[in-house]
Parts: sequence; structure tokens; C-alpha cells
Amino acid sequence: MLGIDEAHGILVDKLTYDPGKFYGSANGLNLGVGQIFAGIRFPIYSEEKGIFQTANGIVYVVTHECDIDQNNKRPFNTHLLICPILDFRIFVEEYQKTFSESVLKSLISRIALRDVSRVIYLPYYNENDMPYGGLLYLNQITNTSIDVFSGRGVQQVCTVTSYGLGIIDQSICNHLLRPKVEALPLMNY
Repeated sequence: MLGIDEAHGILVDKLTYDPGKFYGSANGLNLGVGQIFAGIRFPIYSEEKGIFQTANGIVYVVTHECDIDQNNKRPFNTHLLICPILDFRIFVEEYQKTFSESVLKSLISRIALRDVSRVIYLPYYNENDMPYGGLLYLNQITNTSIDVFSGRGVQQVCTVTSYGLGIIDQSICNHLLRPKVEALPLMNY
């Protein structure tokens, strides 16, 4: 069984960016892209029950701050996109139940090398919240109301730096805008 320290060691050994340059303080920043919050409620699909439920956790804000600026009253500025951050420890624990150790090691290496477009590794930002970092699973980008961010228990944790934002934005573009594998019709008949 792959231990968390060994799994994290594999990841850090193959990481293609400098985790020390990834985070900064979010003090004074308006709600918007690049920020990480704890205590946010978001929808998550329950395969067991076949329905969407809500979970409370740590999220990365995807929406640009000018699109949700409440000082600029306009339509479509009350909801924003977020991506839940999956604790790396939980990922390792859960995937060991389904995949062999060699498959898990390979997947961790590929995530670190940024060969898996739908997953981005976020290094840890403090020892209390996800000491081994977490994963942004881009196929779980979801939305929530801006009102959620003023709720009880919500904590602004940090923000990524411009360096970190560049890595995340490049990964999002690669995942969402890469060319389609199957050929689409050239025109409508």
C-alpha cells in the first residue's frame, strides 16, 4: 500500500513548477479569480444516491473579480465559478481502493508532469489545511452564489500569485480548449 509520504515524494520529485512561488496573501483583494476559500458549500454528485448533494470544503475561485463586482450592478453578476480542491491525502486513500499501486504511482507522476489535463496539483499553503496539497479536478468546476462567501465559517485562506495563476490558467485553457479528437461536420446540411 502506497503511503502518503511516498506518494507526495513521487509528486514533488516530478513537479514541473516551483511550489514556493505559488501563493501569496489575499488581504485587500476583492472576491475573484485565484483566491482560495475554506468553508464554502458547493454541489457534488453522489454516485451512491444518484443525486446532487452539497458538501462543505476548500475551493478555488475561477471567475474574474470584475464579473462579480457588486459595486457594478448588472445582470449575471451574482454567481461565480469555483473548483473544489480535493485533499491529496484523500485522493491517495480513495484511489488505492480501486487501482493498483503501480497505476497510482504512474497517475501521480503524470499529474506532477502536467500530462493529465483535467487535474492540476496545488501545493500545500499551510500546515493546517491540506499539508500535502490538493487537486483541482477541472471536470468538477461548478457554480455558487456570491452570498455563500459571506456565510458563517467561511475563511479566505490565500491567493495564488501571478506565477501560480499562469500555471492554473494554462491548464484550464489546455483542458477546455484543446482540439476535439473526433472530426465535426464542416457545415450544417
